[in-house]
Amino acid sequence: MIQRIQTLFLALAVVANIFMFFYPVVSITEFTEVHSQTLETDYYEMSALGISDPSPNSIPQMDKMVSLPLLIATLIIVIFVIYAIFRYKHRPHQLKLVKLSIFLNIILVAGIFLNYPKFFTDANISIEPGLGAYFPLISLVLLVVANRYILRDEKLIRSADRLR
Repeated sequence: MIQRIQTLFLALAVVANIFMFFYPVVSITEFTEVHSQTLETDYYEMSALGISDPSPNSIPQMDKMVSLPLLIATLIIVIFVIYAIFRYKHRPHQLKLVKLSIFLNIILVAGIFLNYPKFFTDANISIEPGLGAYFPLISLVLLVVANRYILRDEKLIRSADRLR
């Protein structure tokens, strides 16, 4: 049945991963000196779609190569979880898909918090995680809870099969 509680958790995990496209994952501030006194700052935001300059007078510049792994990982997770939602009749297969999504989500979280700050090693650059960096963590928790409920259903079905 598609109206099980783990379907709700899987759907919320999809929504949390889709929010990564709309909220910045990393905020990058670059400081440059002009005439050794004043500082000019450039501010960029990176989402799953690329790096953009959110100032009102600038044309958004997209650098797909830096955020391409983020985009690919997010899309794969969303596709796997949506597919897992509709595999409710095949719990063992659904369980494998959710476990694979958990693994990919862990890699995504590690990539965001451990690797993206290493791309910019210049002393004049400040990097801070944005709101979008926390959505994979929320998705990871939701996937773990959904995994637990799928396991609970599988145990219930197996125990009912033993009683027959």
